[in-house]
Amino acid sequence: MDVRDPIAASYAVAAVACAIIAVVAWRQRAHNLTLGAALTVVMAGASWWSVSLTLSRGSSNESVAAIATLAAFAGPSALCAAFLGLGFAVARPQWVPTRALVLALLVEPALITVAALTNPWHLLVYGGPGAAQLTGAATWTYGPAFWADTVFTFVEMFLGLGFVGWAWWRASDAFRAQRLAVFVAALVPMTVNLVFILGGIGGRTGALDPTPLGLAVTGTIVWYAVFRQDLFTFAPVARALIVDQIGDAVVVISPAGKFLDLNPAADRLVRGVEPGAPADLIGLPARDLLGDRMTTSDDREVALVVEFPGGRSEFEVRGFPLIDRHRRDLGTVLVARDVTEANNQSRRLAAAHDQMVRQVATIESLRADLVELASRDSLTGLHNRRHMVETFDALVGAAEQSDAPLVAVLFDVDRFKDINDEFGHLTGDAVLVALATRLAESAPADALVARWGGEEFFVALPGADAAVGLAFAEEVRRRCDENPILVAGRTIRCALSAGVAVYPASGTTMNDVFHAADVALYEAKHSGRNRVRLYGGGPTVVPATPARARTVRRHGPRSAGRGPS
Repeated sequence: MDVRDPIAASYAVAAVACAIIAVVAWRQRAHNLTLGAALTVVMAGASWWSVSLTLSRGSSNESVAAIATLAAFAGPSALCAAFLGLGFAVARPQWVPTRALVLALLVEPALITVAALTNPWHLLVYGGPGAAQLTGAATWTYGPAFWADTVFTFVEMFLGLGFVGWAWWRASDAFRAQRLAVFVAALVPMTVNLVFILGGIGGRTGALDPTPLGLAVTGTIVWYAVFRQDLFTFAPVARALIVDQIGDAVVVISPAGKFLDLNPAADRLVRGVEPGAPADLIGLPARDLLGDRMTTSDDREVALVVEFPGGRSEFEVRGFPLIDRHRRDLGTVLVARDVTEANNQSRRLAAAHDQMVRQVATIESLRADLVELASRDSLTGLHNRRHMVETFDALVGAAEQSDAPLVAVLFDVDRFKDINDEFGHLTGDAVLVALATRLAESAPADALVARWGGEEFFVALPGADAAVGLAFAEEVRRRCDENPILVAGRTIRCALSAGVAVYPASGTTMNDVFHAADVALYEAKHSGRNRVRLYGGGPTVVPATPARARTVRRHGPRSAGRGPS
């Protein structure tokens, strides 16, 4: 082969360039298999064509040059068939050819290749001197099979180019540059080859074929499209494919109420609603299968529950009117979203919230019980001294604010030490419990009843005056005197002494009122026990000794000694 021939050298360069692009396209096929495979075959066919022209031009052996001329047909015929698929793949990025279509596209390349290789016997592809002897390829003329194949391949190229042009026309601005690059890449060698073929009509084959040089330009443009314009990775996705693959069910209903289109999710939904639905739903009345509530066109959400074989599913269905740009009613689009998991999660959250509310209520109840237990006397169940101090202070404040009276009564069990000494401390405790019960039953609902300590009890009567306080204390004293207490089959008689003080006559502070009731109780004890005395209501003068100077202090120790018990 004459390597000094610039034409043969240019063919060789074009072959290498096209081969490189073929390898690159094949390696990139994972991003778009159809486009990658089609471009690989196109560039591989161009490389084959260029190699054949390189051998037929540069070989010094006439037989080799003749065989190369005949073998060249496999390249351009495969190239044109693949370009038809490439054009459609550009126009429809998600298109995948069927096996039958691929086999159909390979029929023409196979036929012309067999015809070319057997040309010496029938001379249908090339004729002229030496065609039968495989010599003098430069003087051969085009035969009928050549022209039939040429017309067929140009039809394929024109169709492929038309698909690319259509894709460019309909593409958004982001994709138009890609389509234009592919269009120009195909147009250059196609135009060059067409001019060459038409110039060779009636002539000979020995003229320079510039098509491989045009294919070199094609390789450069395709390289730019792949690496600069992301031909494989940056491609539009068909709306129909998106609708088919989304999880929401999408149904299109005509103005007449019939199914126009359904995506796979909608088909499953319809068959879940109506298991006996026909195989082909298009054209069937939507109301018969979905009901009136789901076929509404207003923008309202409709809840739908479907029992599928695999379990129950919940949907939210919303209808939208389908209007074209001329404001014509094209029907209704129903979109059904599966909200089963969302609803289950909402129900779980609601159940967890209810449980938390119940737990908080339980905690609050326990806290209230603890507060109540902390404010109760462990033996009698009455309020204890701490609670009595806090509440009595608040009652005095309320009486001052409302300018209302308030009675304080201090009870003491007479000779309680004798009961403990004679019957034991357990019996004494039982007596205290019984007296506390009687006291609580006798007191009004709004009264404060507490155990002050030991055998002493305190009662505060909000809104009561001296007469009411004396009557209450006397009634409690009388019941205790007239009704003995039974403890373990034994009758225990006991008596109560009581001191009564009234706010504000007996004092204007908590300590003053309590001290007045204490002084009155002291007077009742010293005047014979088992009686009631009102502070300031009798002739007895009680000395203000330190032993009697008891005050209601929140945390101070109780003063000792009062005289008789």
